[in-house]
Amino acid sequence: MNATTHAIFGVAALVGVSLFTGEDPALYAYPAAAIAAWIPDVDNPRSRLGNGLSRTKSPILDKLIRPVSWGLKALSFVLFRTVGHRTLTHSLLGVLIFAAIVSPLAPLVPGLYAALLAGYASHLFADALNIRGVPLFWPMGKPFKLLPGGVRSGGAFEFVVAIVMVLATGYGIYELYPAIGRSFDEFLAFTP
Repeated sequence: MNATTHAIFGVAALVGVSLFTGEDPALYAYPAAAIAAWIPDVDNPRSRLGNGLSRTKSPILDKLIRPVSWGLKALSFVLFRTVGHRTLTHSLLGVLIFAAIVSPLAPLVPGLYAALLAGYASHLFADALNIRGVPLFWPMGKPFKLLPGGVRSGGAFEFVVAIVMVLATGYGIYELYPAIGRSFDEFLAFTP
């Protein structure tokens, strides 16, 4: 799946978890879930995060993000050279390692912790729809696939899957925030 589809799945996972728990996520949780959905692909030097952060038009911001960008590129290189793409970071072991790394956030900002875990786990679910699947029990076992044929990354069916997820997420947000739903209903009733 491409980066946009993963971001959509990350937000969808956050909305799903929020509907299940009955907790409204803070607004900052949505971009956190989208970014966390990109993290498993840090093992690919050509991915959104594996390639480092993009330069901005602000020289000050560039100086601030440059060390993070270098760190991401170095991590990507090391992961790619040692374990390869779609191995450790796409497994349940990878989820556990990520959960341990971000665990200090759990008591401080539980909503952010949940958003990060939902986003990361959504990546594995989305890639399980792919042709290659994901190695859930890496380093043992065969890749796990949710669909027999799978969805080709970047193909038309991936676009359809992304649109369905956007619609489902929109409905979930409508259910999570009744005020938005009432405003939308009033808008629809007002239009001629």
